Amino acid sequence: MAATPTTTTTRPGLRLQDGEVLLQQGGPIQAMHSQLVVTWSLMAFLGVLTAPLALPTPWLATRYLSMHRWWLTDQRLVVRTGLFGWSVRSVPLDRIVDVTVSASWWDLLFGVQHVQVRDMTGEVASSGVSTGLVLMGLADAEPIADALLDAVRASRTARAA
Repeated sequence: MAATPTTTTTRPGLRLQDGEVLLQQGGPIQAMHSQLVVTWSLMAFLGVLTAPLALPTPWLATRYLSMHRWWLTDQRLVVRTGLFGWSVRSVPLDRIVDVTVSASWWDLLFGVQHVQVRDMTGEVASSGVSTGLVLMGLADAEPIADALLDAVRASRTARAA
């Protein structure tokens, strides 16, 4: 019997490792779409030359948010982002050093929150701070941040045992 060829998907998902268990997964809520459409439209209308950029704004917002997904397993946090291309970052739980819940005043108008995860990967932005991972566009970020911190503690406890 011939082996079936492996096809590359345009939207890569999570591939669990041996013995790995998926704890939670998610993506941005619908309100995040509205927020991006309004934000990008306002930015486009600020300049006369950029006003035509407002036309594809709903499509760009939909595309951007459909690519943003995250998965929390018992071993790592995986985040997929992108607009025209995509990037998948995976961080082992024992490398996570900080979890922050945030919402700007603009986010609060639309009812969205974000979880920012800083890790010890050594990847540093121009500001000298780790760029980390962002779980964006969440309706209620605190339970997700708590689940992430619980998974980090469990991972460190299991590694120490």
